[in-house]
Amino acid sequence: MAASSKVSFYGGVDEIGGNKIIIEDKGTRIVLDFGKSFKARSKFYDWNETPRVANGIGDFIAMGLLPDLGGIYREDMLALAGRSKKEDPLAVAFFLSHAHADHLDYVSFLREDLELYMGETTKRIVESLEYERGTRLEFEITGYKRRPLEKGSSRIARKINTFVTGSKIQIDSIEVEPIHVDHSIPGCYGFVVRTSKNTIVYSGDLRIHGNNPSLTRDFIERAAAEKPDIMICEGTRIDETSLTKEKDVFDVCKYFVERSKRHLVYADYSYKDIDRFTTFYNVAKSTGRALLIHAKVARYLKSLSSGGNPLKLPSLGDENILIYKPREKSGVYHDHDYSKEDREIYEGNQSQVWTAENVKRNPSKVIIALGSYQIDQLVDISPTEGLYLHSSSEPFNEEGELSEEKMKNWLDRFGLQRIHAHCSGHASGRDLNDIVSSIQPRLLIPIHTEHGGLFKLFHGLKVKVPELTKEMEI
Repeated sequence: MAASSKVSFYGGVDEIGGNKIIIEDKGTRIVLDFGKSFKARSKFYDWNETPRVANGIGDFIAMGLLPDLGGIYREDMLALAGRSKKEDPLAVAFFLSHAHADHLDYVSFLREDLELYMGETTKRIVESLEYERGTRLEFEITGYKRRPLEKGSSRIARKINTFVTGSKIQIDSIEVEPIHVDHSIPGCYGFVVRTSKNTIVYSGDLRIHGNNPSLTRDFIERAAAEKPDIMICEGTRIDETSLTKEKDVFDVCKYFVERSKRHLVYADYSYKDIDRFTTFYNVAKSTGRALLIHAKVARYLKSLSSGGNPLKLPSLGDENILIYKPREKSGVYHDHDYSKEDREIYEGNQSQVWTAENVKRNPSKVIIALGSYQIDQLVDISPTEGLYLHSSSEPFNEEGELSEEKMKNWLDRFGLQRIHAHCSGHASGRDLNDIVSSIQPRLLIPIHTEHGGLFKLFHGLKVKVPELTKEMEI
């Protein structure tokens, strides 16, 4: 009797994010995404707390943050947890849909000899984020240093393979074809997975109301042509029908900025969201202001602009981009207070560097885009009135977003009025159902949602809501 194909879910079930999907065919297993579960983590830890490093992988498994799967985790992390037995890998290849934490971060714990596959832009984003964050246990994607850390120890690189739309990757009897989609970060993909028995379509995270709907439409067209047996579909907003487009964010923000001619404007959004960066850049440009960004954001833009600038980002020399230089250790602006990397940005763009004093003298000339994690710069800028534009496009802020109460206290202290202008990175319920209807899978498995059962209202018996860790024969 021929071996069956199976799919199992170790995250993304009854939660938004944390996706970990295992597909097995003829004894070969691949994994789609290996993300951090914010829902599981928040039960026991605040955003700035980390499970004990001294216990290696032990705390992560004990508290349900990682599945207890054999043969895939780093030997150093297993040894610290007292689990040094050598095991054959449960899976041989991991495919990452995009660079958001809830799909990617727990790659940090994987063995270095396992194959990782990601889009070229995702790799560029990951390398940029690793550069900024330094050594951080829950974000060691392209490589890591053995724990416990030893001075002078070398970094162990992982096997990173990149792909583009239409690549076809063969892992024994399984073929994986990535197809681009639009989301709130560049370089996102869904996958068509062909096993010896069936064809599976995985949506990743997607939308059709952003700046690049044609990307998602390409995926829908390609997936529909496959006549798939199974579709694993994200359902973040299946319970919502409201639809705000990126242009709506631009229109709302421009409207309020135009009416704040004399006042300071502070924008808060995820700097990894290039669509949102572009929106605020265009708002600034169209209202006679410049967008004031941090040095690390300047490096991020520079990284994504390399290789021919496929995202068509403005250069750092653009007259509508300024770079903020905060006061550091000594309280004044001495070069030795800043990192080498920050100094390079300041020295290479001297005419565009602004400090708090520049902003105080010219509050109506900029939109300050420093995010909630740098809201304390308001102390130096010391406004008495102004506008705060909240435009976060992710369910969780990896930089540590302030609580609503604390943010309100900051805004009240400096007289800033809050406006929310947001365009989700995820398709609405109506769009999700249209996407599924266009692709017409024989079986629909909803994940990345707390409302998977709602799909049954529209697609009936062809919907199967998965159970965590339970294998499904397919």
